[in-house]
Amino acid sequence: MNHFNNEGMMGLEEKRGKSKGIGMGRPRTLSEDPETKIKLLQAENEMLKKLLEM
Repeated sequence: MNHFNNEGMMGLEEKRGKSKGIGMGRPRTLSEDPETKIKLLQAENEMLKKLLEM
């Protein structure tokens, strides 16, 4: 009833799960350029090889 008293009919609207503006909500993941991704994966492979040698 509080929502109805404060906001009228708009106060009864379902508001859960909706972003309130531009830029709100979960951030989008940025796509990496292929060269950066390759370098990252190569570094990860080297680290895993060293870990397995232990």
